[in-house]
Amino acid sequence: MNLAKKMVVLCSVLAITGVGVSKAEVDEVNLMSQNGIGYLQLIVMKNQKLIEKNLAKASLGNTKVNWTKLGSGSAANDALLSGQLDFASGGTGPAFILWDRTKGSLNVKGVAALSSMPNLLLTNNPAIKSLKDFTDKDRISLAGAGSSVQTIYLQMAAAKEFGLKNYKKFNPLMVNLPHPVGLQALLSGGSGVTAQFTSPPFWNRALEDPKISVVLNSYDITGGPGTFLVVWSTEKFRNENPKTYKAVFDALDEATKFINNDKRAAAAIYVAESGGKENLDFILSIMNNPQIVYTITPENVLPFAQFMNDIGTLKNRPTSWQELFFDNVHKLKGS
Repeated sequence: MNLAKKMVVLCSVLAITGVGVSKAEVDEVNLMSQNGIGYLQLIVMKNQKLIEKNLAKASLGNTKVNWTKLGSGSAANDALLSGQLDFASGGTGPAFILWDRTKGSLNVKGVAALSSMPNLLLTNNPAIKSLKDFTDKDRISLAGAGSSVQTIYLQMAAAKEFGLKNYKKFNPLMVNLPHPVGLQALLSGGSGVTAQFTSPPFWNRALEDPKISVVLNSYDITGGPGTFLVVWSTEKFRNENPKTYKAVFDALDEATKFINNDKRAAAAIYVAESGGKENLDFILSIMNNPQIVYTITPENVLPFAQFMNDIGTLKNRPTSWQELFFDNVHKLKGS
């Protein structure tokens, strides 16, 4: 038997027995972040090359790590579904919408939480003191209006104030603007914007202006701290690339610990990644707010998702928070 035939036979035997055969994982992994300090773990991961470090530990040191920035969770979902992303990040609203729509197919689930932090509904209109004061002439800026976490917060607030059947009361007032653009519109009154539902550091910046006031805090809606941002992926990617998936999760866990162990260093990384546009002490003051927590543990996600089912945004009703996330976080004390 010549060498070529021997190699064919050997490969056939290995294929049958599985000995020495392993499917190669992806040679590139694609991730993204959005605007805001809630994405700090991702910024730290990129800056400190934590994914690369963990890939090297898994003997995948040649894997290329690609980062991009998107303006909303809905855009992240589109990119994940089209194969442009392997890991998406954004608010719980878009994450759970894709969990619902891919259940039984791609089976999108959360990889981990990123942060719990309050979002504020702000206004530049002195006549608006509460939700009851909004009129048809007002316009509320939200990033990813219609599917974003701020959209769900506003719908929860409307249901609480005016009854479940009126949960869409403020939908006609929504204007879809990324957080930075919405902030500019709020401060200038551009595009007819009289309010913005936004996250740190944008509401912190807004409140430096004396004409801006707070109408609502998302923690008032959820009854306490709740996960604001998460990272999510597909079951297909996780199953086909277990080492790469684990490297990303381990990097996320490491970045979370880094932030909580040295907030000043993490704030400095955020400032550096912003091109020096942010002030270090300002960012650090935000991070020191006791309501802002960087944690991979999902908090209060189940009642949030169940409300989305109550109003028909989700067809499937989760009965536990673990249904929404992969099992790498199931051992944590989530809710």
